[in-house]
Amino acid sequence: MMRSFFVTGTDTGVGKTTVTCALCAYSSMNRGLDVGVMKPFESGLVLSGKDGLPRDAILLKEASGSKDDLSLINPYTMETPAAPEAAAEVEHVQIDLENLDRLYQRLTAAHDVLFVEGAGGVLVPIKKGFFFSDLMKRWKASALVVSRLGLGTINHTLLTCRFLRSEHIPVAGVIINDTEGKKDVATKTNPEMLARYLDVPLLGVYPHRKQGGAMNREALAQVAEKHLDMRALIG
Repeated sequence: MMRSFFVTGTDTGVGKTTVTCALCAYSSMNRGLDVGVMKPFESGLVLSGKDGLPRDAILLKEASGSKDDLSLINPYTMETPAAPEAAAEVEHVQIDLENLDRLYQRLTAAHDVLFVEGAGGVLVPIKKGFFFSDLMKRWKASALVVSRLGLGTINHTLLTCRFLRSEHIPVAGVIINDTEGKKDVATKTNPEMLARYLDVPLLGVYPHRKQGGAMNREALAQVAEKHLDMRALIG
């Protein structure tokens, strides 16, 4: 049966793309799965450089080894650094949910597993009154939550997971991402505290990586294999 994971975050900037790339690389290279990726909305292209390319979507495509066209992976790109609803209003873009459904169905039909990456968190608005959590429910996808390692993550992570549960959205697990590389009481104790209070699997801590060029697929797969419980997620 095809598996669909919707990668969301406890906030923006928690490293969803980095973690998702590692999941994709492991699933394709170490498990031999045909991996599909989707980044329905990528805004803030004005910040990505003069070429204005959807960097996150490109990284996902490369990490997964997907042969799908970028327009299928990333149907909505906007320059404005804001939530999809706000960016679409600024740029006069009409978001067509039924068209998104068709693209999603094409991807699920073509691959063994599909990783969909959202933007920000579960209550980031896509259209008026329609949020990323609504898209998860619409597509019957399991949520995969990426959170920070540092101070504040217990509250943000538990709130996110409890909200998803209240919306009857299955949560495949939580991955903590060490975005800052700090060594303090919070970073040492947060994984244990989250494991204590979460009612979903804590799949591991993605290690801190210094700023620099993108890791190749082999390196990403190795990180996922070493630091994350991939068998609990993929089987």
